[in-house]
Amino acid sequence: MDKILEALVSSSHSVPVKKAIVKKVVEAAEKEVTAEQCQALYTLTTRLIFLGEDAFQKQVGFQVLEAYARYHRADFELFFSKDFVLGLLQQGYGPLDRKDPAVVDYIHGCLRLLISCPSVLDIFSIIQTEILRMVCERPEPALCARLATMLSDFVQCIPREKAAILFCQQLVRTIGYFHCPASQEWELREYVDQVTKVSTLLQNIWKAEPVTLLPSLQEVFAIISSTDPSFDPSIALASLVQHIPLQMITVLIKSLTTDQNVKDTSMTQALCRMIDWLSWPLAHHVEMWVIALLKGLAAVQKFTILIDVTLLKIELVFNRLWYPIVRQGALVVLSHMLLSFQHSPEAFHLVVPHVVDLVQSLKRDGLPTSKAFLLHFTELVHCMMYQYSGFPDLYDDILEAIKELPGPGEEKIKLVLNQSAWTSQSNSFASGLLRLPGKSETGKTGLINLGNTCYMNSIIQTLFSATDFRRHVLSLRLNDATANTLMKKLQLLFTFLSHTQRAAYAPRVFFEASRPPWFNAGSQQDCSEYLRIDGKKALSTSCQSSSQITAPVHSPSVNSPSNYLIPILYLFIYLFIYLAPLHPSISTCNFIFCTSTIPVFNCYIVITLPPWPIYCPTSLILPHLHSLYIDCFFFCVIDFVCLFHV
Repeated sequence: MDKILEALVSSSHSVPVKKAIVKKVVEAAEKEVTAEQCQALYTLTTRLIFLGEDAFQKQVGFQVLEAYARYHRADFELFFSKDFVLGLLQQGYGPLDRKDPAVVDYIHGCLRLLISCPSVLDIFSIIQTEILRMVCERPEPALCARLATMLSDFVQCIPREKAAILFCQQLVRTIGYFHCPASQEWELREYVDQVTKVSTLLQNIWKAEPVTLLPSLQEVFAIISSTDPSFDPSIALASLVQHIPLQMITVLIKSLTTDQNVKDTSMTQALCRMIDWLSWPLAHHVEMWVIALLKGLAAVQKFTILIDVTLLKIELVFNRLWYPIVRQGALVVLSHMLLSFQHSPEAFHLVVPHVVDLVQSLKRDGLPTSKAFLLHFTELVHCMMYQYSGFPDLYDDILEAIKELPGPGEEKIKLVLNQSAWTSQSNSFASGLLRLPGKSETGKTGLINLGNTCYMNSIIQTLFSATDFRRHVLSLRLNDATANTLMKKLQLLFTFLSHTQRAAYAPRVFFEASRPPWFNAGSQQDCSEYLRIDGKKALSTSCQSSSQITAPVHSPSVNSPSNYLIPILYLFIYLFIYLAPLHPSISTCNFIFCTSTIPVFNCYIVITLPPWPIYCPTSLILPHLHSLYIDCFFFCVIDFVCLFHV
């Protein structure tokens, strides 16, 4: 039978005739065949598969091999032995190199035919060892993709335990060596598909064995932070980002930015290469990781790195806006980089010459997605021109190009710029384009009800939402003696709410420290009573650590409903007591509060502070605070004026 088949495929007969005869050979597989005949057929078909002159011969080889292997399983089990597999993986087949993808395809197909045979377990063991060796040799994307396909179908071939960690690390490093020589679109698509298969394999391994994830990510950082000029990691590493759990962003970025062993040059290199990842067409969440790292570096005041990277990469990020498939992520990163770069117009002016062309292109496009994108981009441009308004001649063409598009109001621009600065406590991206995972559309973190604790949660959120108050709390320098005070716990709580990416947080520590002893846990309580007690507690404990400064209060009768406002004012007073020494213009401070809960009640509370021994030439009027809503009790502070007199 093998002689007939060999003569047939090399004959000059037409393809239809050959197919008809091959069909007869395949049907004959159901009949009884000697072991020698089977072995001869397996040898011939394997040679056709590997060394066939054309696609037809290779197809015939697979077709006949599969038919006889199914009907004569025992004979095929003897042929496809572990020694034969080991020879293929280590030496190849004849002139065919062992790194040829056809070797992996052949083994993959044969494993499907032997899956129910006991001998396949020995083959799995051989493949586990050899697959690790192959990955360490940095195979090309095509071979890696074939390996990934085989390992996805036969997870038994994936190395286990410690070997699994090493395998993942080496596979990550192999991806770092990928490069696409594609000159045609179909070649690029094929390359992207190959990389996707390999990254998906890693994702499956990380899910099955979570212990392999962190070493893999460490390997990624080691690759992209390398300062070796002879090694340029592939942007194909971007394909891994979408498979990293988003919950790990905060922890990993904090670990990186606070690691003293990571040099600034390495961090700069890593950030630059992550920004390059924006060019990868199918990667998701890259912009989140880039911005998280930018924010992390700002938090530890690595401004030199931020300046260098921004000026180096801002034009590249802008150029990504021309490509719809990566446009949205690129705009998020561009917005953050420009809005946070507020000490100089240099970064913005690098992209100014290209703005008009992009706007006109987006207008001509006419697609709904392009129109929506143009609105966001225009908002960014308005913010930047407002920030650096001293260059009207430079912006004339831009203003003409976007004059028909709506722009943000001045208050919104100020808010965006304020929240985006490197020195901002929250350092959040306020344009609405990015909301890091976990938070709601508002970008805020909620407070979990610990059991009828809405009275506490509403007060915390009200105080936290008062921007100046929040910033002053966060900026307080409390010494060790105040470590257990309520103000210190409030500071820690505000810090967490400012930086966490959670959707909600349980303020259990603050609740235990602030709950009055007669408040029964789990019972509904009055928020004004809670605030009055805690306001006094915060003031008394904090004043002990601030030179024992006191603030006599002259107020209406205790029974006045407006007197419930006194505790919240205590907190404000305490902050200004702390802040007064920072202003050399302050001598005597009178705080005058005009408050109103409902039209029936009005009260004026005058708080006189001891004079500071410093000359005061001017007066300072603080911003008004409006509409503080506290649970079911709402207090509208219609005027909040601080007058400093000589």
